[in-house]
Order: sequence, then structure tokens, then C-alpha cells
Amino acid sequence: MSTVSETQAKLNGVVESLGTAKFDLGDCTVSVAAVLATPDAYVLLDARSAEEMNVSMIPGAITKAEFDASPEKYADRAVVAYCTVGYISGACTRELRNRGHANVKNLGDEALLGYTLAQTSAGVAKPLAKADGTATNEVHTFMPDLAPLAGEGMVGKAFADPGAVLEAANASIKERLGV
Repeated sequence: MSTVSETQAKLNGVVESLGTAKFDLGDCTVSVAAVLATPDAYVLLDARSAEEMNVSMIPGAITKAEFDASPEKYADRAVVAYCTVGYISGACTRELRNRGHANVKNLGDEALLGYTLAQTSAGVAKPLAKADGTATNEVHTFMPDLAPLAGEGMVGKAFADPGAVLEAANASIKERLGV
């Protein structure tokens, strides 16, 4: 069994290998600790696919479609995008900032997996919510290999073919960012 710090170190390695720095977000990140300490200061935006969000979301989070429908509704607070480890949400953050939404930031500390790790290590057994609002310990981890990094007691779900999903996501990112 890994300690929280060992799991956090493994998560750090995953994020570094993805190269999220390519989105040039500089100081446009918010830590998991800040979100947990002052949740009312932030609007969390789940940048993942519908399949991932159907498993669970951070309680109170909105979807990108909700943000896009009424961005002015969120102008008075920092909007913090998240995904499994920060790559898709990094692209979402860059896209929205390119469209002029300077209040959009990316969730740091390994994003959703870092959030679940922080919550479970603090004793929260079910840190996420289903669509109906009920608490859950299920999390979509994109790929099976990431499930052990989600925190003690979390149950990971994954895509049947994560490679194909990642390829499609990268193509979509390149198109939206004009790369």
C-alpha cells in the first residue's frame, strides 16, 4: 500500500509526462488546497467527456457547455477547469483564455485525481457526486493504470480504449487551439 506522499509523487510523474506545460498557463493554476479551503471563491468547470462526468464530478461543478451558454454568469469568480490529471482541462483553460475569459484557470496538483487523493487522505470516503447529487467514491480515471492514484477507497472506472480516446482528444485540442 502506498503512502499519500508516494501516490502524490506518482501523480506528479504522470502529469509531467503529459507535458501540460505546453499550454503555457504560467500562473493560471489554482491548487487543490485553495479550492478546498475557500470553495465559494471558485466555480469548478468539469472539462471531461460526458462518459466521464456520468461516473462522477466534484460536487457543485458545472460543465463546459453550461459555462459556454452563460459565461457572464461566472464573471465575478475564478472559474477553475479540471479533468483527470490536468491535460484536457489545461487545453480547455487555454481555449477559454484565448477567447477572452481571463478569469479561467486550471486546477493544479494533479487535478481530479489530486482532489480525490486530498479528500480521501482527509477522511472523506465519498468526495465526488453522481448526477443526482448523491455522494460517491467512484471516479472515471481515463485509463485503468491511473485508478490506484485516485486515493484510498476510490473505485476507478476507465474507457475501454483510452488510447483512441486520447488520440481523438488531441485532435480536438489541436483544432480548437488552431495548432
